[in-house]
This record gives sequence, C-alpha cells and structure tokens, in this order.
Amino acid sequence: MTVLGLKLNTAIGTFGKIAKGTALIFFFSLTTLSCQSKKPIFLNESAIQLSLPIVHIDSSLFRNSALVKVDLAYDNAILRYTTDGSNVTENASSYGAPLKITTTTHLKVRAFHKDFKPSEELAMVIRKMSKDISNAAININPGPNENYKGSGENTLIDGLKGTVNFRNGAKWLGFQENEIVVDLKFSEPILVEKLIMSVLQDQGSWIFLPASISVKSKKGNIGAIELNSGDEAKSKTMDFIEVPVQKEKYSELTITISSLKEIPGWHPGKGTLPWVFVDEIIVE
Repeated sequence: MTVLGLKLNTAIGTFGKIAKGTALIFFFSLTTLSCQSKKPIFLNESAIQLSLPIVHIDSSLFRNSALVKVDLAYDNAILRYTTDGSNVTENASSYGAPLKITTTTHLKVRAFHKDFKPSEELAMVIRKMSKDISNAAININPGPNENYKGSGENTLIDGLKGTVNFRNGAKWLGFQENEIVVDLKFSEPILVEKLIMSVLQDQGSWIFLPASISVKSKKGNIGAIELNSGDEAKSKTMDFIEVPVQKEKYSELTITISSLKEIPGWHPGKGTLPWVFVDEIIVE
C-alpha cells in the first residue's frame, strides 16, 4: 500500500483549507499506485479438514450394555466407524442410528464430506465388566489426596467411570505419591487372567500415566507392566491399562502403582512429582 503525506504548506488548494500544523495522508489502492499487482489468495475447500465427531455414551464401562451416539454438526457429512480397532476408511460402516454395545469394543469414528478433507480418527475403548468385584474388601495405602478422594476407597471397584473432566463428580482418586498400594480381598476365590486399571492422562494438569503396575498374590509376583508414560507430550485421554497375570483363582491381590519419579524435562512442571489418577480396577 502506498502512503502519500502532504504538509500544510503544500496541501492547500485542491484539498481545501487545513488547520495549521496538521498533515494530510491519503491511502491509494494497490491497483493504482503499487508497483506490483497481487492476485487474491483463496483457500481451496478440499484443503479444509473436518473437525472430530462428537461421541455421546452413557458409560464407557458397563455390565450389560452401553448406548453410543455419534454426531457432527455439519450438513451432508457422513460418519463412518469400526468396532474392531481397525482404521476407518470410506468403505467402513456408515453411522445412522445409536449403537448398542454388548461386548468390549474398540470403537473408531471418522467424518467424511465430498468437499472437505476427512476428520482425524476418534478412538475409544468401551469395556464390558465380566466380573463384579464391588463387594471386595479394599485398602489403599497411602490414601488419595484430600482434594481428589472420590467417594472413598470403593470408588475403584464400584463400576462407575469418570470423565476427562476429573473435577466433575466423585469418580476419580488422585494421588501425588511415588507408589500406591491397593489390597483387594474377594469374598470367594475368582478366576483371573488379566487386571485392568482405568487411568487418566492430562499432562496439562500435571497428570501422567503410571510408570509401572505390578500385581502380587500370596504366591508372589504374578504380573507386571512397564509404561513409557513420559517420553513425549500426549493429548488428554482416559486409558485402560491391561496387566496380564498368571491365570488362576485368587482370593487376594496386591496391586502396586508406581508413578514417574519426576515430570520430564520437556514439561513446564519438570522435576516435580506428577499426579496419578485412577477411577476403576477391573479383573477378567
């Protein structure tokens, strides 16, 4: 854009009388005074990506069934999904009505539109609880932080799932400890081959996945898993961590949750002890 400035002594005449000491500035179009004309730049619709679909679910943890609704507030968008964890392509099933889920399902959803780029995939696990351990005796040492104590120790075995908003409701137990030990005693021996822990990852709130989880019985160690939870920045998610154990009937289990020793160097909270949030323990 070209700018033309005229002082009082030279500006009187064509432009009329101007008060002393002022300056007159004229802005001329690029098309008249610019040395080079520039063509307007337009964004091609095909370069615009659709936003992620929105999934509404009564509970991602259920005993009998769960109802899943998927939505995208854009006309003529087609929602496609898979329930086996495979990637969603244009050949995947088209969503038309709420999905009734009766088994553990690895759901992936994606939006398509003829004029825009498809959305990213939205992935989530909807898990069926095959065993009810809500009557088990539970002891947690040390206990959760006073600000995030859920509805007490039974929060971890009540079958109720929290959301990514950990401050909403009383579904999460929050710990800022190096190690948390959970003792479970069942009313009668139950067959177990897998322990599943539902945890939250919200690195923006200094909440990280555990570094490791180990499981013991009266016989000793029966299962463990190591997690690379602090290697890189990750989005806010709820995760089910599966720990395979020696298949057998157990009357007691001791679960040890070890946090990262410190928040890694790439994070603003580096060097401090991270939070660990757990809302449910499941056995299969």
